[in-house]
Amino acid sequence: MDDKEAEAVALVHAIEPMNGKDEVRDANHTEVQELKAAGDIASSVAYVSDVPDLEHEAALANGQTALAVTDTRSRRARLWTRLESVTVRNFKATREANIPLGQVTILVGPNGSGKSSVLQAVHWAARSASYIAPKNTKEMISFERLDYVPSSEPLRTAHKSELKTDATSTPVEVVFAHVPVGEERAQASVKIRAARNRGGITAYMEGGATVTPYKQRYQFITAYIPGLAGLSERESILAQPSLRRQAASGDAGGVMRNILLNLRSRRLNETDEAEGVERLRRLNEYVGTVHPNIRVDVSFDEREDYHISATYSSPGLDSQHRPLETAATGLLQVIQIFAYLILFEPKIMLIDEPDAHLHPDKQERLIETLELAAAETDTQIILTTHSPHITRGASPAAKLVWMNEGRVQTDDGEAIRRLLGWGGLDKSALFFVEDEDDTPLRAILRQWPALSRQLAVCRCFGIENLPKDKLLSGLIVDGHLKIKAVIHRDGDFMSSEEATMWSDRFSTDGVFPWVTTGCDVEAYFCTVGHLAALYEVPVTTAENWRCAAAGKVSQARDTFFNKRKLINRELYPDGGSPNSQDLWNTAGGANPDTVKGKKLLAALKVVVKDAGYDDRLLNTYRITADHEVASDLRLLLESCLSPSTQEVV
Repeated sequence: MDDKEAEAVALVHAIEPMNGKDEVRDANHTEVQELKAAGDIASSVAYVSDVPDLEHEAALANGQTALAVTDTRSRRARLWTRLESVTVRNFKATREANIPLGQVTILVGPNGSGKSSVLQAVHWAARSASYIAPKNTKEMISFERLDYVPSSEPLRTAHKSELKTDATSTPVEVVFAHVPVGEERAQASVKIRAARNRGGITAYMEGGATVTPYKQRYQFITAYIPGLAGLSERESILAQPSLRRQAASGDAGGVMRNILLNLRSRRLNETDEAEGVERLRRLNEYVGTVHPNIRVDVSFDEREDYHISATYSSPGLDSQHRPLETAATGLLQVIQIFAYLILFEPKIMLIDEPDAHLHPDKQERLIETLELAAAETDTQIILTTHSPHITRGASPAAKLVWMNEGRVQTDDGEAIRRLLGWGGLDKSALFFVEDEDDTPLRAILRQWPALSRQLAVCRCFGIENLPKDKLLSGLIVDGHLKIKAVIHRDGDFMSSEEATMWSDRFSTDGVFPWVTTGCDVEAYFCTVGHLAALYEVPVTTAENWRCAAAGKVSQARDTFFNKRKLINRELYPDGGSPNSQDLWNTAGGANPDTVKGKKLLAALKVVVKDAGYDDRLLNTYRITADHEVASDLRLLLESCLSPSTQEVV
């Protein structure tokens, strides 16, 4: 044992008797002894010194606590360089995912894509590594000792398998790749396997000098915030190890007031209360940026109080102080995020869906404030989201990463922002619709729930606004996003050959043009088959209705010619288009096939009502179960969304 270790051992034995009669010391004695037995002298000192001394506990008054937190880490243990990436292997939804990191990294993707798995794996690895003694490369840790486990059955968190004990089995692995110092690569690898008795895990760590900051219990390398369901009704003062253990688990609902009190309190190495006041001021500044004019306060008087008092106020409450537990969940989560950041000063903060309970305006405020706080505290933040408001509010410096099926699809931030803006986060295909009113199309899609659930319908408010092939090529990013696109345009009296000419303009793989069989989407609701099934009438009756309705449509010829003029200009820029008058004559003049579906449907409502039938069935675009509308669209969607075409060539 060298002089430094001997000094640390002496410090442990000197501190332990001070707390020997305190029940707080008893609660942490086992952990200290385990750390000492494992040779982790520095961590055992940190654990003991985290427990408030009795004299300082007795000095509690007016919410001011002097807390003993002695940093016993060596200079090397404090050395930390920023991460440039993390790689997660064999964990839950993730087989292998390499996540490039910035100061703030935003993970997006559909449900089940592996976003939350990445956060959990990183936190589990970092917390497990903290139990490994400085001179060791592995440690067996019982589940009772672990302050964080990612599941009620931790050994079943391997990707499509269970963790095993033998060295040849595939472990959960997280690789922390740091920004290189000089020419040397700097990365630390944490592997987790089942312990021999399966009552815990064995954590292994490799990486030379890079591992040193991970193998300590003084500072949180990671802080994990999975979401907050609410606060416990009351909180009493907790000993530091108990507080830190529960905070590390990600469950802040039972310790939020303790966290705020610790943040506000004077520490032993502080000469007065000024620094605690400053920490609370910073918290209120961050929180107030997201929720304007909100102010949080905390107090505890040991002569009077059994429980910690935490309150919040705002002008909307006439500046009255309300109990913190009555605050909205969105506000509580924002308080939790910044309280963790200020109190624990983690190197990496992991936040799962912070937008879940926030108004869109506050979502944008939150990401702006997180970027500011990350820069001020030199903390790297990794968060997951489904919100386009988060990505829209993020600065260009934020790193956006799209995940799907447990892998990184792309980190092209521009393409990700576009896709989120179109609502394609959880979908397999974007359905670009020519029309402003997509009601009839949505009625058609409701016939096929399994298909429609995979689509994000994007209204383009006119054919001129439909995305061009070049834009779609950039959106799909050479297939990395695995998103498809369906492009709808009305037939507008085109021939089948002309519809093919228009469709052939889209050459990007994964793009499926759809030209309506009739002149528009509404025309599908004017077919003989649909009317006969809807009103249970003979097809001859339905056809008579159609013809009568077509006769009521005014200016049918003008509409036909105007549409043909646009088609000719678009498809025949060099001339050679068919003569519109010839097409009109060949079609037989005004009839159900040469009248716009929108106008024909409006006229049909009058004809049907005059015949004694309910015209409201046409108003609501009702479709009967025994007759399919727009079979051509179903076939196209099945081709687009089939598993065989999910991998874009």
